[in-house]
Amino acid sequence: MLLLAASSPGCKSNGTTSTSTGSDSDSDTSTESDATSSATSSANTTSSTNPTTAGSGSASSDTSSATSDAPTTAGSETSASGVCGDGNVDPGETCDDGNDDNTDQCTDQCEAAACGDGYVQVGEQCDDGPDIGANQACLDGCVANVCGDFDEGPDEGCDDGNEIDGDGCDSNCLLEDVDPEAILCGNKLYECGDTIDNDGDGKIDLNDGECTTPCDDDEGSFQTSLPGQNKDCKSDCYFDIDSGQGNDHCIWDLQCDPENPGAQIGCEYDPDKSCELQTPPECIDFCSPITPNGCDCFGCCEIAGMFIYLDSSPDCSLDNLEACEPCTFFEGCNNPCMPEMCEICFGQDPGDLPPGCDEPKCEEWQTPCINSSDCPDTQFCSTGCCIDIIPE
Repeated sequence: MLLLAASSPGCKSNGTTSTSTGSDSDSDTSTESDATSSATSSANTTSSTNPTTAGSGSASSDTSSATSDAPTTAGSETSASGVCGDGNVDPGETCDDGNDDNTDQCTDQCEAAACGDGYVQVGEQCDDGPDIGANQACLDGCVANVCGDFDEGPDEGCDDGNEIDGDGCDSNCLLEDVDPEAILCGNKLYECGDTIDNDGDGKIDLNDGECTTPCDDDEGSFQTSLPGQNKDCKSDCYFDIDSGQGNDHCIWDLQCDPENPGAQIGCEYDPDKSCELQTPPECIDFCSPITPNGCDCFGCCEIAGMFIYLDSSPDCSLDNLEACEPCTFFEGCNNPCMPEMCEICFGQDPGDLPPGCDEPKCEEWQTPCINSSDCPDTQFCSTGCCIDIIPE
């Protein structure tokens, strides 16, 4: 059953999780500092000041006068150290051209322009910041990914290095002669939709429990093997067609989970990491409807009474749950499973429906299904309900 506004300890009712930032401590320190400053100023302007009235009345007036006559030491230090954009290269700056134009050789952060900084400079065709590399819209060297360059871009179904039709990959880098039973993910054909038993377990595509969607390119494990998955330890909506946060506004840092779900993929739990997390409504609206029963939006799912992170290991699968890392179920964006309501849970088959249930229970806008042939061409069957292949 879909929950769109769940809350948990540390979570606000609007789906926003907050963490303590030490503001109480800062407030105390600030108060003490203000009191000390006030007391010092008062001492310089009068020989006797009642502590209970310092900083008020005539004493405040005297202090203000004394302060206005004193040299502005702080301002001088700021001026001496310089600021980014003043045209002078100061300590900590690699350049300073005195402007905020990010298309030249010095960014508005006073750092030398470089491929990967997110700004398109002279000589670059593109620059998508950290999202550059193979299979991305922007390749290494900040070169645009185009049909015929031997690199299959995000909107291409293939790229054989030429623009010739009739060789399996047409002149627009779209697949030819696709099996009519295959399920495409946009223009692409992945392992979980190619009609092939890629892992040799006798189960094909979405009949294989490890296939989360037709846009999953790993039939042998719960990992999707999509380009860029957890490249920076930040997980987005796990069940959409890509690994970026731009289209879904969902983000969760694996290093913030004390259950350590990223232990095997270079994203170990970091207790010193700043882990304030906000879940915007856009994330909940986009991801919750496509999240399978029993999972949260970031790939933490309950299977056989355990919460496991789907992308935690290339060996993590239904037959090898020991290879999966545990995770903390995120209460702010999820779709818990309720078998008592005739729901099929993640990792189960339609035959696992409880006694007395004639068909899987779905939300009002969803069509119940046993397999993807029960769904329209643009949808597939996920935990007993038809889901859009490409979320809108």
